[in-house]
Amino acid sequence: MTNDRTEEFLDLYKQLEQTLKLNYSSDSGHYESVVARFENSPACGNMQDELRMIRDIRNLLQHNPKINGRYIAEPSEDIMNAMKKVLQMAASPKLAIDFGIKESQIYKAQLGSSLMPVLKVMQERGFTHVPIMENGILFGVLSAYTIIEFIAQQGLAVLSETTKIKALRDYIPIGKHKNEYFLFMSKDATFTDADEAFEKRDKKGRRLVVIFITEHGQQDEPLLAMLTPWSVVGK
Repeated sequence: MTNDRTEEFLDLYKQLEQTLKLNYSSDSGHYESVVARFENSPACGNMQDELRMIRDIRNLLQHNPKINGRYIAEPSEDIMNAMKKVLQMAASPKLAIDFGIKESQIYKAQLGSSLMPVLKVMQERGFTHVPIMENGILFGVLSAYTIIEFIAQQGLAVLSETTKIKALRDYIPIGKHKNEYFLFMSKDATFTDADEAFEKRDKKGRRLVVIFITEHGQQDEPLLAMLTPWSVVGK
């Protein structure tokens, strides 16, 4: 006779796999499975240790033969409760905006801002990308790449203490970045949407460096939050 609790545990684990495969429309990235991917993401919350144990128990049961028709182990009641909690979390994905930097905390600059103080802040605080705003809407992004390209084409002599960011206005629009790209998502986008997006490169081979969250995922809307790869498991 098989163990009813163990059968239930394995069935719940299959449900977890199926649910996560629906959440992630592609593969499991660089993890061995979608469950491992979920375990290593912030979306798993404080259940990472429990999920790691759940995976270990499942593998033990799945890859070892039964003895006299019975499984070699039986999950405890606590493990069963943890399994059900993890499944519930997976079935109700958290929103990407909850893991992003809120608009009020984003370091931003204006087209009319002086360039040198912004560069100093980027150097001191390790910022690689600074959103540039115009009339409350995102105009573009100042990054190391845009500055290098500007200097390469215009020469270092054009920079001075009085240089404004608008001097780079031809280099910082979202579509002008040659080595990286940006994505807009709506406030209803899930964490798994963002996680999966950071795994991909666009048709030009550029990597995604920032996701901007707005009401409906449009650039001409007020900025609500932004996510970087570090917002999604430090990629």
